[in-house]
Amino acid sequence: MVDNNIKIMEGAGPFYFEGSRVGIIMIHGGGGGTCADLKPLAEDLHKKGGYTISVPLLPGFGTTPKDLKNTHIEEWKSALNKELGMLMEKCDKIFMGGHSMGGVLTLILAANKNLDGIFTISAPIGVRKFLFHLVPFFQLFVKYHSVNSEQFKKDTNGKWIGYNKIPLNIAIKIKKLMKEMKKSLSNVNAPALLFQGCLDSDIKKSSIDYIFINISTKNRKKVWLTQNSHPILESPDHHQIVSELFNFINKICP
Repeated sequence: MVDNNIKIMEGAGPFYFEGSRVGIIMIHGGGGGTCADLKPLAEDLHKKGGYTISVPLLPGFGTTPKDLKNTHIEEWKSALNKELGMLMEKCDKIFMGGHSMGGVLTLILAANKNLDGIFTISAPIGVRKFLFHLVPFFQLFVKYHSVNSEQFKKDTNGKWIGYNKIPLNIAIKIKKLMKEMKKSLSNVNAPALLFQGCLDSDIKKSSIDYIFINISTKNRKKVWLTQNSHPILESPDHHQIVSELFNFINKICP
């Protein structure tokens, strides 16, 4: 849920697709992108399955980098809990999933919620980029890190919408979330579908296996995406992700 008084970047979201009594919340990542990252996936899954799909814009995203710098982790959780409550009023079955940091948030919330199913795409247990681990030091001198937004737009045929710089403290927030997620995994009992790209060099390769082993649900599946790196927008494995999600949901809600 987003404050109506905050000016949101055009096309950044949130998005909502009205459909059946099966509801899905999709959570975007934390790398400076927005709901636009997940719009193609939400659109195609809605067309294929007719589900009700909500793609909320997390506080601090899609407005200004300063907003993101000043946003706290608990604000993201609070916004998602509100979104979940609204979707539960409209739908009988609830699924939640997310990309990257959105997948981490999904697992944290799933540990305390009665969900019918969850999915994660490139959810990390650790980040492989060397500079990520030096953020506490660099933060003493630099508050923001430049994002190659023009390259992102070029790589996604102009569909990417996000910041041209992100606050360094986002790395500290993500590290805290990953730590919380690891502690929460044993309490995740919802059926789970996990994706990770074989070419993903941004997160630890062991991420999907660690999550798969440590969640408590027996109804779980992991899918290696052979052509995917870390980004979800314009994914070369897009149709496989849609198909796998459709089959996963329909087995639970035939």
